Amino acid sequence: MVTFKIITLASSIEEKTIDLFKDTYADTGSINVDGSTLHCWKHGGHGVQTYLEVVENSCNPGFVSLGNKLGVEKLMGYIRDFGFGEKTGIDLNGEGNGILFKNSNMGPVELATTAFGQGISVTPIQLSVL
Repeated sequence: MVTFKIITLASSIEEKTIDLFKDTYADTGSINVDGSTLHCWKHGGHGVQTYLEVVENSCNPGFVSLGNKLGVEKLMGYIRDFGFGEKTGIDLNGEGNGILFKNSNMGPVELATTAFGQGISVTPIQLSVL
């Protein structure tokens, strides 16, 4: 989910885990995480790219790298700080909380998929109030 990747990016910038312009990620088109292979949309990958290019290319393996640099506690902390996992408080019948992993239930694959937006469920309302 491209719209969610911005949360991982903002968290990484805030925590200074990367320099968007200087730090690089070598994308081969996939990344192995605890026995699971997660793919980039581009077969063969993007090669060596700065993290700014990781964002521009919406490169899932690059975002896995960002998630790993943050770790479960920090990434999930930011996700919750952005308001995900709870109702927004607007007057809307049936508004949901979305679905987040509990930190204690997150292994390497859950961290990886959450970092690029496929390990969680958020509502359109939550995304629109960012």
